[in-house]
Amino acid sequence: MSNNVIDIKPWFRDDLARTLMSIYFASASNGAQRTGDTEHYRAGFAAALSSVALAVGVNPESFLAPEDIQRLRNNSRNF
Repeated sequence: MSNNVIDIKPWFRDDLARTLMSIYFASASNGAQRTGDTEHYRAGFAAALSSVALAVGVNPESFLAPEDIQRLRNNSRNF
């Protein structure tokens, strides 16, 4: 095994944004089929992705649905 700098792929903000979008859309489409407490699931998942997005410099509003952004804003007022 050789350590070759050519094998290193740098992650740029746009790469991370697309990755977060993919995860979010997969979860959002699956979350619509879930039974039970969907609101809390969606809010928790959106909060988790938003945390990662903010940590890497991606604006969560660029990939979250407006209703999930509103859920996050409402939840932050409750704490």
